[in-house]
Amino acid sequence: MNIKHSKTIYFCGIGGIGMSALAQLLHADGKQVSGSDMSESRVTKTLQDLGITIFTPQNPAHLSDQIDLFVYTSAVPEDHPERQRARELGIPQLSYFETLGKYMKQFKNAIAVSGTHGKSTTTAIIANMLTNAGLNPTVIVGSIVKEFGSNARVGGKEYIVVEACEHQAHMLDLHPSMIVITNIEEDHLDFYRNLDHITMTFQKYVNRLPRNGVFFKNVDDSESEDIGFDGEVVRFGIEHAADVSTEDVLVSQKHQEFTSNGTRFVLNIPGRFNVYNALAAVAVARRLGIAEEVMQQTLQAFRGVWRRFEILGTYQGTTVISDYAHHPTAVRSTIKAARQFYPQERIIVVFQPHQRDRTKKLFEQFVASFHEAQFVIVQEIYDVAGREDADLRISATELVDRIEAQGKYAIYSPNVATTRERIDTIIEPGDVLLIMGAGDIYKLAEELARV
Repeated sequence: MNIKHSKTIYFCGIGGIGMSALAQLLHADGKQVSGSDMSESRVTKTLQDLGITIFTPQNPAHLSDQIDLFVYTSAVPEDHPERQRARELGIPQLSYFETLGKYMKQFKNAIAVSGTHGKSTTTAIIANMLTNAGLNPTVIVGSIVKEFGSNARVGGKEYIVVEACEHQAHMLDLHPSMIVITNIEEDHLDFYRNLDHITMTFQKYVNRLPRNGVFFKNVDDSESEDIGFDGEVVRFGIEHAADVSTEDVLVSQKHQEFTSNGTRFVLNIPGRFNVYNALAAVAVARRLGIAEEVMQQTLQAFRGVWRRFEILGTYQGTTVISDYAHHPTAVRSTIKAARQFYPQERIIVVFQPHQRDRTKKLFEQFVASFHEAQFVIVQEIYDVAGREDADLRISATELVDRIEAQGKYAIYSPNVATTRERIDTIIEPGDVLLIMGAGDIYKLAEELARV
């Protein structure tokens, strides 16, 4: 199916971060776009402001035979009433990733950023570098990019930069000409059998590159080591020899500096992981012939993306930071990054585990992730609709007990109201309040920063 010929497109679950971005791009292409979601949100309001019709709540009565493409998010099951109605009306159906894959075919250069950690930040930096170089990219990011004020950027048809999620092997539906893999680690074990299965799937993904494609590879990531490509491979890293590398990362006064191939870069976001993200972006930019000065200016001006070490403001004298970290490595690395930029302050962590399956299978890694925090509040696990085993029994109380057994101050919270009470009891002026999770805990961070 060629989506260029689709004129009227309906998005089921349009409020999702990827779905809403693609809806914006197709709307800009002149398609008649509408869609539905379970409830109103900041994202659906943005789409409505663009002139896109949004229905909440979802209802099959919103569909008609005038629609010639029905796009659904992977969270929507096959027996969803709107999907059933689309079948009755004979409307072709594609998943979000299938649709995105077909959309990418319209572009001469399609850059996809994948990996367990760092996808959103790396995608945003690459997009900003191409934008500042005058290449006018079209962009889809799994977060809000501050420079765009959106998760999408409407550009030309020569370059597209997309964040390519590995959950349920969705990236296999895409058609990139360049692939960046930031790193590979155990995650999404409700779908993948084990780490070997994850690595094997990433190899299948890289195998989809055309002969003249380019694979950007992190040479310091042990799980990426065996992923091969017969075509052009550009290597980036810090610890091992690479095409794009650095050896001298310096941290001082809330910024990082590093030199790569003779060019000095300043990065105003913390964490060694963000140096890797920056190096991946530099590797892509150099391959595209972007001037070193453009890369320097882009990195120095970059302030991160929504919910990625996002400094929101202050609350009762504390610095409030919101972060999406929901994997043990990301939790540990984000706390360490906070310690880099705030070496003398107390770091108070609020963590909402995301998905019972992930919490259960990565439990020991989570227990060991809070070493550099002074105090940890763990809110009850955020259940992910459609992705939880009803028979799986685990509570955040178990995580709190084990963190305390490690000698850390940890406390359980059953809900957001109690979490706020706990925060008010614990914090002192000058503290750093780091609120992490991929669920709805970010709303509390934003609420506190508004007080």
